Formats: sequence, C-alpha cells, structure tokens
Amino acid sequence: MKVQYVLLFILLFSNAVLSQNKKTSEISAGIITKLELNVSLSASPLFFENKIYTVELSGLVSCYDLSGKKIWSRNTSSTLHSRPVIADNMLCIATSKNEIITFSLDTGDQIQSFGVEDSITTDLILLLFSGNKELMIPKATESKSAIVFGTNNGNILCYDLETLQEYWHNSDAKGIIKTQPIVVGNKLFFTSQDGFLYCIDPRSGLLNWRWKEKAETDFSNSQIISDGRKVYVVDNENSLFSIDLLLGNLTWKSTTKVLGAVGISTDKKKLYAKGLDNKFYLISTGKGKALKEIKRKEIFESSNIAPFEYKKRILFTIKNSIISLDEKDKESNLLTFGSNYINTFTQIEKNKFLVSNSDGTIIIFSIR
Repeated sequence: MKVQYVLLFILLFSNAVLSQNKKTSEISAGIITKLELNVSLSASPLFFENKIYTVELSGLVSCYDLSGKKIWSRNTSSTLHSRPVIADNMLCIATSKNEIITFSLDTGDQIQSFGVEDSITTDLILLLFSGNKELMIPKATESKSAIVFGTNNGNILCYDLETLQEYWHNSDAKGIIKTQPIVVGNKLFFTSQDGFLYCIDPRSGLLNWRWKEKAETDFSNSQIISDGRKVYVVDNENSLFSIDLLLGNLTWKSTTKVLGAVGISTDKKKLYAKGLDNKFYLISTGKGKALKEIKRKEIFESSNIAPFEYKKRILFTIKNSIISLDEKDKESNLLTFGSNYINTFTQIEKNKFLVSNSDGTIIIFSIR
C-alpha cells in the first residue's frame, strides 16, 4: 500500500512539473489587426493613436484605422525610402527629390515642404531641440520638435519641424550616412562610409569626437545602440565594439562575430546578437564576453531587426517568422506569415507589437 501511495505521489508530482513546464513554455500571438495592402512598403509603418501610417515606394502616403479602412491618402509624386516621423499632429516625410514634407495627421493635407541640397539617405529621427539658435521666421507655437537626418555627401542636418528652418548642419563626415542616427541625452551618434563612429552635440551640431579602430575599420552598416554610458557598434568584419560615450575611447572589442543589428536587455547588462554561425549570443555589456551561446538548427540571415527583451523572453526574427526564446533557451515560433522576409518588428504598446513584410502585409498582435 505504501508503495502505491509513493507511486501515486510521484505520478502527481511529475504531472504538476510537466504542466508547469508546459505553462512556462507556451506562448502565442493574438492577432488584433491584419492589413493586406499588396503594395511595396518602402519603410516601416508607424502606429500612432490607434492609426497606422504607411509610405509606399510609389510615393503614396496613407493613414488607416485598425479595421484596415483607409482614412486618407496623398501622392507625393516622388519615390519614398526613409521612415517618417510623427510629432505635433504632423507626419513628416523625406522624398527621393530631396524634399521634406509635412502633412496634417487628421486630414492628410500638406502643410509645407522644403528642398534640401543633398540626397537624404537615412530615416528621419525626432529630437527636442535645446540649443540657442534663433530662427529667422518666428514660430507660432512653443514646440521644440526637430528632425535630424543624414545625406549622401556625409552631412547631418537638424531642422525645426514646425517651420522647416535649419537649426544646424554638420559636415565632418566624408562619406554617405546610411544608418539611422540616435540621440542619447545631449549627444547624437551616427556613422559614415568613411568608417568612423561620430558623436556630435545636438544643440549645436559641433563635433565632440569620432572613433574607429584602424584605417580599414568601417562602421557604416551598423545600427547604433547605447546603454547611456557606452555605445555599441559592429564593424565590417562583424566585430562588436563598446565605446565610452563621454570620451570616445574603446572599452572592449568582442571576439564573437555577429550581425549588425544588436539588441540590449532591459537591465542593460546583456547584449543580444545573431551570430554569423547558427548561434544566438548573450554578451556582457561590462566586458564583452559571451555569457551564453545558443546553438540553432539553421544559420541567421542578414537582418536589420535587432532582438529585444519582453517579459524575460527574447524576441527575434528569422526570415518570415518571429521567434520567442525563453529562460531555458527553448524556442517557440510566435508568428509566421507570408513568404516574404519580415522587414519591421517593433513593440508599439505595453503588449502590442507591429510586424510587416515587403509585400505590404501589416499585423498588430498581442502576446498571450
């Protein structure tokens, strides 16, 4: 009888453990909205106040509600490549004709446009301007919203969003600026085809420092991330570097070879990177050592989508799928759609994510 009780206890305990493990590993995506536009999206869609804004390669700018109904659409008669920005009830885009155009978020009516003397080659980014520059034409509002972008000739420019007047421009770089600049406090970082990582003052556009390891080093294809103390970039040899944010000095160089889009943990202690081999890496932000390497069945394709953390899981993309990696290094296929590669995957709200691919399919989903 005692043996039977022991066996029964073991059975119940095993079932409880299996049930708990199953509960821990189970994860799925709940589709909230799916838009099938059947067009070539030239940049990542924007989600703002329950509306989706898209730019098409053909030059069309559109606004949709969550049911997929088109609210407004405007043709710019120009090819669109860069991701737009939204601020102060305006949508701001850059065109292949080197124009900056602003539209009303509510109606889609064009507010104004301004021509730039150089080809715009990066996405637009927003910042709150805190410099002392006085604009020639007075502003009607107290808004400090400004846009920053890079160009083909290595210029990086800052314009007031409301009036499209120039605050400053920097011409220190000697090659095309391709990847999106980032702002960290009172510093703005970007890379150029001349190979350098640049740090300038977003209040004035003046150079603080620039850095690269050697003459052959090229950071121009790397995304830039920061933890507020250091800046992390990947060079043309797939080496990961950590640079002191204030001084522009090397703090470490990792021996792990990774792709150019690297993510960072919420506690800022780990970097998440796709390896050149079939491994996923967790790398220490302190010393650049690989804390963990997780072998996968297939190699990673080149991707500009950085992995990111969500509720102790790491989310990343492979081809046309989104993968969830749990604390036990177990992978779950969170979402697969279409046959084309995913070109956008971003968290838009606390438990809402937006994903899109090149054929114009956009999905907003939650994780459950």
